[in-house]
Amino acid sequence: MKTKIETLKALAAHIADNCAPVDREAAFDAMLDDCYTFEKVGGLFACMSPSRVLLACDPIAYRCGVNDYADGEEWTEIGSETYETGAAEIARTEFVSELETEADERETEIEEESERADTLEKSGETADAAQLRATLESDKADLAALRENINAAVTAELHSL
Repeated sequence: MKTKIETLKALAAHIADNCAPVDREAAFDAMLDDCYTFEKVGGLFACMSPSRVLLACDPIAYRCGVNDYADGEEWTEIGSETYETGAAEIARTEFVSELETEADERETEIEEESERADTLEKSGETADAAQLRATLESDKADLAALRENINAAVTAELHSL
């Protein structure tokens, strides 16, 4: 059984596998180049890219601009990558759904085995029934841990992964 930390690491890996990272600088460059031009200046300057000019003339202002732009977007940093928050939430929902399906399947198996233990006990095979019930207790503990992991995956702040 995975621990909560292992489950959250698996969630981060699932998001990384299913979401395309956002290139923060490319998005900032596209915004700058869409909003500003040097056409009115004319001459050689008419074809210059505002994002390249800012980066070349003032790299610190460029960095600050990238960070300010990123703060205004619906992006979430997970580890060293940036993802669109909506896409990351969808990936989280898929991950949690898979865990819930696993938990439901385990719960069904536990119920079936419990019924089997009852049947064994009724037929006089108390030793086998007792052994099966002992196994069921371990399975129930694993199921409870899985439900806790699901809750951790649902409530975790994505940026903390």
